[in-house]
Amino acid sequence: MTEDQGASKKRTDPTSQLARGELVHAEVKPLDLSGIPSVITGIVAWVVAFVVLLIFRDQLKADGLDWWIWVPVAGFGLGLIGLWYCKRRWAAIQAGHRPETED
Repeated sequence: MTEDQGASKKRTDPTSQLARGELVHAEVKPLDLSGIPSVITGIVAWVVAFVVLLIFRDQLKADGLDWWIWVPVAGFGLGLIGLWYCKRRWAAIQAGHRPETED
């Protein structure tokens, strides 16, 4: 087998190119290291769900589903716990007590 024949059988799929070092991944930084905006978005979504369920409270009581009102209340409470955790974690990262890649 000549070198030309071996070169023509070279795999061109991205996995093989990556293994041979022909492809290089672009270094992409994460958008949000703190997680705080994501948690705040979730908390706002739970508040909106609570308000919507309050609007339909009479209908929910008639259908025996008045317990649904407590679901967004629980989500809001858990969101506050998550917000506290994310703020504490971010403060520790900023102070240099924890590496950014931990978790």
